[in-house]
Amino acid sequence: MLSFEEKKKIIDEYTELAAHPVSMGRINYHFPESVREKRIAVNHLHPNGNAFVYAPYLDEADKNGFVNIREATESEIRELVSGSIAFLSTDGDEFEEGYEEAFRDAYRTVVILRYENKMWAIYSDDHLEAIFPTREAADGYLADEGFQ
Repeated sequence: MLSFEEKKKIIDEYTELAAHPVSMGRINYHFPESVREKRIAVNHLHPNGNAFVYAPYLDEADKNGFVNIREATESEIRELVSGSIAFLSTDGDEFEEGYEEAFRDAYRTVVILRYENKMWAIYSDDHLEAIFPTREAADGYLADEGFQ
């Protein structure tokens, strides 16, 4: 197991994180540039070597999204901290504003599915036909209307 000092040295290498001392000699590391509501990337690095890294995308994360790094190796810590920063750097959208796809039906009618303002809009020519909050809902509508 790596010591407190060894873990602190590894985490301190991430200059995009800001150390914030908390009670009982523990340190939290905040990611000020987070685009998500969450800002803490490393929680309660304790003098006994225990700490938690925010990684809600992993199955082993607890209900708050943290993974314990008490027994983690240097490479595991680096992978988790880098992953946490990457996760906190995105808003979770897998599609960029303006992303679009064309769909055709059996009559060769073309409609455009476009991602706008975090919603899915369907256009026929320049006319808005429908708008949906999720891609799944838009895909369902297109399938029901015979578009592929």
